[in-house]
Amino acid sequence: MSKQLGNIAHLYYGPYERTKNKGSIKYLVSSHFDSNLEPTLFSESFIDNENPDERYLLRNNDVIITGKGQRFFAWAYKSAYGQVIPSSLFFIVKIIDINLILGEYLACYLNSPRVAHKIKTLAGGTSIPSIQKTELLQLDILIPPIEQQKRIVEFGKLLNKDIELTKKLLDRKVAIKASLLDQVINEKKY
Repeated sequence: MSKQLGNIAHLYYGPYERTKNKGSIKYLVSSHFDSNLEPTLFSESFIDNENPDERYLLRNNDVIITGKGQRFFAWAYKSAYGQVIPSSLFFIVKIIDINLILGEYLACYLNSPRVAHKIKTLAGGTSIPSIQKTELLQLDILIPPIEQQKRIVEFGKLLNKDIELTKKLLDRKVAIKASLLDQVINEKKY
């Protein structure tokens, strides 16, 4: 089944807020995300807001999509991150029917090479590319059954772990090579 994004979710622009070093709510910008699209680079970006607008506060199954800038990606919020509000650089996607589509699947789908390329082609602007909300709402989303969505998400997670382990192994091999060459070159028995 395929549906337009606007038929399965509400879209909001994230708010523009002034950040503080400390606060009660994390405020995300695109530079907080690492190459695996996780906000591991997060630091000193908070807002203090005792009564945040519910449209902006991320909940389980919500997804954010970069709407401006050079780096386009989607990310599914997880409650382990605590209270989070994304900046105005993001679209907030609030899924209407959680029995129809999972946020993690939607993020995987939007980050897939073919769909990511299509989203990038929607971007207009000369110096700072930006996606129009109306065009994003018209984006067709392929929606398999929930069980298949779960398998796709788990498969993606396994591949990410494999890639991470491969990178660590490669880094270790480079360090071993450097150490061995250093020992051979600097050995005083010529």
